[in-house]
Amino acid sequence: MMYYHYIIMKNLPLISDDDYAVRTQITLTKNIKKLVNKHARTTGESLSEYLRKAALVRILVESKDINDLKKLANRVVGSVDLKRHPEWRNEKEIQKWVRNLRSEW
Repeated sequence: MMYYHYIIMKNLPLISDDDYAVRTQITLTKNIKKLVNKHARTTGESLSEYLRKAALVRILVESKDINDLKKLANRVVGSVDLKRHPEWRNEKEIQKWVRNLRSEW
């Protein structure tokens, strides 16, 4: 549990020890609520605590995904020699390539 708390605190500076719970109304389907309650009981957590943690985990995962995509983009940008690429040599070739790509969708 402490490790989880450390990860959250390290990655989400908006969360602090002096933060407090604010009542929030959400809507779940009957089956989702049943499933979440079942999993929350196995960990000894309330429905609220379980959903708070699930929200934080999703934020962390999405933040990591965005950072990974940014790193990938930074590695790829500038790595292609446009003059040597068979489909990107000039604007006309690029437009043809885009049309062909879109026709596949």
